[in-house]
Parts: sequence; structure tokens; C-alpha cells
Amino acid sequence: MEFRHDLWNQKTEVYWPIVWCCAKASLAVLLNCKRWMDRQTCIASRGNNLICMYVQLLEMAEIEQTAQKDSEAEKDSEIEVTADMESTISFLEKGSVLNKVNRSGRLNRRYFRLKRKSWLLTYSNPTAKRCWKRSDKHKIPIKDIVEILDHDRSFVSQQENKPSFTIVVGERMKTLRLIAPDTDTRNTLVSGLRFLVNERSVKDPVKQERMWLEECFAKSDKNHDGAVDKDEIASMLNSLNVSSEVTSYVKSMASKQKLTLDEFIALYKQFTVRQESAELFSKYASKNASMNISELAEFFRQEQSQDLTENELEDIISRSEQCPQLKRKNLLSQVGFNIMFSLPELNVKQMKCRTIYQDMTQPMNHYFINSSHNTYLEGHQLRGISSAEQYRRVLTHRCRCVELDVWDGKDDEPIIYHGYTLTTKILFKDVLKAIEKRVFKKSDYPVILSIENHCSLEQQVRMAKHLRDVFEDKLLHEPLPEDNTVLPSPEQLKGRVIVKAKKLPHPREIVNGELSDDDSDEAAEVEDEEVQKQVKESKKKKGKVAVELSDLVVMCQAMSFKSFMESKSKGTFVNMSSFSESKALKLVKEDGGRQFIQHNAFQLSRIYPAGSRTDSSNYDPIPMWNAGCQVVLLSPDILKDTRLTDSFIASRCIAYCIALHCIALVCLCVTIASLLRQLT
Repeated sequence: MEFRHDLWNQKTEVYWPIVWCCAKASLAVLLNCKRWMDRQTCIASRGNNLICMYVQLLEMAEIEQTAQKDSEAEKDSEIEVTADMESTISFLEKGSVLNKVNRSGRLNRRYFRLKRKSWLLTYSNPTAKRCWKRSDKHKIPIKDIVEILDHDRSFVSQQENKPSFTIVVGERMKTLRLIAPDTDTRNTLVSGLRFLVNERSVKDPVKQERMWLEECFAKSDKNHDGAVDKDEIASMLNSLNVSSEVTSYVKSMASKQKLTLDEFIALYKQFTVRQESAELFSKYASKNASMNISELAEFFRQEQSQDLTENELEDIISRSEQCPQLKRKNLLSQVGFNIMFSLPELNVKQMKCRTIYQDMTQPMNHYFINSSHNTYLEGHQLRGISSAEQYRRVLTHRCRCVELDVWDGKDDEPIIYHGYTLTTKILFKDVLKAIEKRVFKKSDYPVILSIENHCSLEQQVRMAKHLRDVFEDKLLHEPLPEDNTVLPSPEQLKGRVIVKAKKLPHPREIVNGELSDDDSDEAAEVEDEEVQKQVKESKKKKGKVAVELSDLVVMCQAMSFKSFMESKSKGTFVNMSSFSESKALKLVKEDGGRQFIQHNAFQLSRIYPAGSRTDSSNYDPIPMWNAGCQVVLLSPDILKDTRLTDSFIASRCIAYCIALHCIALVCLCVTIASLLRQLT
């Protein structure tokens, strides 16, 4: 077939524009398809991101919903707890009859009830016929309650597992033992009192002052009408120690109208503003409303002679300022400035005196040691109550030497009580557990367990096992280095428990050695015919000391005192002799106490009260301290003597007070006195 170029040329001229248009359109379609595909890919990626974001939002929403549900559940539970606590407090306000255990162990029925407005727990005799006897004679401020114990085993065991609990009150940690009619009542009272104690123990000075004023107001409001009149406010003003001018002014106001609580607090603050404080604040505050950090630093620099860092100043503002807005800006208002003076940094007592500032690296016999006599006893020495709580109490006051009179008990368990008397008995192991809980809470310096041993060999082995099990690594049982010629220092013995008892001689020729008559048998000092008779009979039976218990006695080895000459020739620095009050006074008077001082410069001496002090009264410890006696036992049951001990033993900062300088001064005085006698 012949190809006709003329026809192709004609067709090309006709179809070419059409083909070109189709090709162009196809190219456009292809480009649009590519763009569409790219767009779809982008949308897909964006979609994936959106899906991820949406999933995250859903998860966050679920978390928020869960948290909201949890918070709502917590709020509901708090509301339920609050409602339960309100019913508990209402139960306390209505009151209940409990059995109060007195010191002799007798049960007295008493009606206990709470006064919420005045923050008082009161109790009275419900069977008293006269109205003045039924009044709330005994009052315990809630703020004075230190602890509420519902597991005092030494007390519960004596009451045959009755629903009992113990209230510990005041700095002296006096115990109030109570027995409830049933377990539910006991649990309700314990939970309610613990809640009130926590609510009352706030650290905010403003809230503390407010609560204190509320208590004063409630005490003065005799007719409970929510206001005080002229007669009611008179006694309250006397208790607040205000001036006579303020008293007359407030009385004149109260004579016209009664004062409500808010009016009374406003009036109190009006008269308690210190002009000196206001003048100091205005002197350093550029703005009368507040004081910034630089101005506060200038106050400390000029008035207190202290250069405090910015962090220290911010800390002072955070603890003093009550306004949250000013606190966030590190500004101090006039109110915060007044509160600042109650902080420890502005205490008039020197900083070094609030911590351990004495040299604690000298031998242990160079220190006076805070010690207690018959630590386990409350009250009377012949018929008082024995309690493990007493050990917790004295250790809280940094006592470092406690007494344990140990005797044979039932079921091979040693017991503690005052021998041959009517005092109650407690388990030896319970006392050790009570000591272990508080032994180093207030002071890390060593504690001496002065054991008066009256047990058989079997129960002595039991004693040694309890000592090892309870105190573990704290117990000092490893021998001292052979080259030691003086006692270790309190610093070296930090965190250690020392056993004071009889030590078997070395080498041991027999398995268990006999106990020689020791001056530490305090029962021999008791002026009671029956007690004296039992002591004489017990001395006929020679006791022995177990090897297991003897191995725990490293220092403070009990040694019977015969004479200073014998102690010097036969005794060593690890021995410890015990003296009765009368014997110690006699030795102090001999040659001015010079030999006694020399003896105490060599080893430890322990002084215990006369047996005639059955009422737990204390003797004068000053003559014994003047002679350098380190362990002067005082009864912790007498408030004035406890305060005397606390002030003497390093102002309650440490439990060991260095005595070397005092002994040197006494020796100098004795020497001068003897020279003056020779000259005259």
C-alpha cells in the first residue's frame, strides 16, 4: 500500500491540535493526580498526628477523670472521717465513767469529760454527794498531753488484759492510767484524744496565741454564755499579768457591755503591741507596710550584730510572715516582725549553750552524770507502782543512768520491783524494750544500766540473753584495750549501753562465782522491821553470778567499798563503788572530803538515798557533787529536784557535765582551808 504523504500531511494538520490538546490535558491530569496523592499523603501524616494527639488527649482526660474520682473519693472519705471524729468528740464532751488506777494500785471511779472550748480534759468523783466535790476539780490541758498509750504491757498485765490506756502528761511525763468499761469505749477515747492532741499542737505562733486566748476566755466564761462581764474578766486579767491601768480600762468597758471572744482578742492585741517593736520596724522599713530582705539584713547588722545570708533571711521571713502574698514576695509585715522575735535565732541564750559545747573527750569519771534512783517506781518506795513508762520518761529528760532491781519471776522470766516491799512487779524484758525505744532519742551519749542482781543463775542467763537480744550492737560487751589506764570518754562511747553489775575475777577457777556482800543492796537501808528481817535471811544464802551476765560487764564493775586505801590498792579504774547517803556525807566531812575527791578522780562513785526516804524525797546533792561524786541518784518524782538536776546538768543540753574543773576548785579550797587552820 502506497503511503500518501499528502493525505498524512492533511490529517496531521487536522488532528495535531487535537492530539496536542489531549496530551496537554493528560499531562495536567497527571500533575493533578500527583499533587492529589502528595496531598493525601500529607493529610494522612497529619491525620496520624491528629490521631496521636487525640489519643493523648483521651488518655489525659481519663487520667484527669480518674484523679478527679480519686480526689472526690478522698474528699468523701475525709468527710466521713470528719463526721466520725465529730461524733467521737461529741462522745468525749458527753463524758464517760472510767476507773482511774492510783499509785497504790487501787481503782477509783471517775467521770471524765472534754471541754472543747477551753481545750481541757476534766475528771471528778461521780459519787460525791456535795456539789463542790462533783465539780471538775482535776483538769488536764490538751496541750500538756505528750502521748496516749494503749499498749502499756506492764500495766495491762496487772489488770488482766482489761481495756486500759495510759495518758502521759507534761514535761515530767506523769502517767494517768485508766480502765474503760469496754474495748469500743477505750478505742473511741484514744482516737478522739489523739486527734485533739494533734490539732492542738500547731507550730504557727499566731494560731498558738489564738488558742491560748480562747482557753483563757473559756475559763473566765463561768456561765457559758459566750461573753464575759465585769466580774468574769477580773480574774482573767490577773492571770494575764496586765497592768492596773489596763485592768481598770477593760473593767470600765465590760461594765457597759459584755465582751465577746473576738472583742476580747482585739482588745488584748490593742494593749499588747510593743512600742519598741513598732519603732524598730518603722526605722528600717522604707515602706511602713512591709520590710524587704535588704532592710531586714540591715536590721540584723545594726541591732543584732549579725551578718545573715540571703537564704537565712528568706527562711526567717517564711517562718515569721503570716500573709501568703507578702511571703511570696519575701516581704515582712509588722505582725511578722513581732513573730520573728520568738524564733530560736533571736533567743537571748547564746547559740553555743543550746548545743553541746563542753569537752566530751575526757575520761568518763571526769563528768557528773544525770542519774535516777529506783527509776521504775512511781511515788512511794514501799507500796508504789512499778512501770516501764518511768524509763521512757527519765530518758526523755536525758537521764544517762537508770536503775533495775532484778528478782526471780514466774515462768523463768526475771522481774523488776523494790524487793521485800508491796510495790508492783514488771517484766525485765519489757523494761529493756522501753529503754531501747528512747535510749538515744534525746542524747547519743552512753547510758548506764545499774543492775541490782538478786536472781538465780538460771534467770541471770535469761537476763544476759534479753540484754543481747534487745540492744544488739548497742550493748558494750567487748573488753577494753589492755593498755588502757583510764575510762573511755563519753564521745568514744556514743550510742553504747553499759551494764553496771558484779564482775567475776579473772582467771575463773570456777564456772560461776559467788556474789560478795555489796553496798548496793538498798533494801538493807529501809527502816522497816519486816524488810530488815527478810534482808538478813537473804544474806545467809550466798548468791552467785552467772558467767553469761558477767561477760557483759566491761566497765562500772561493782566493788564493795571498805576504805580509800583498799580501793586504791585493790581497785582499778573500771570499778564502781556505791555509797548510801549517810555514808557519803560522813566521808565528805572527813578531812574536808580530800580523800573522797582523790578517789573520784580515779574511778566512778554512786550515791543512793537513805532507806528512810520512803516518800521518794530527795537529799541535797551539792555536797556529793562538791566531792566529785559522778553518779548521784535522785528520785525523778520530785519536780523541784528534777529541775535542779536539769539546770545543773548542762542546762538540759547534754547528760554529762564536766566536773574536773569543779573538783580542782574544791581541792584548792580544801588546801587553803587546811593551811588557814595550821596558821591559826
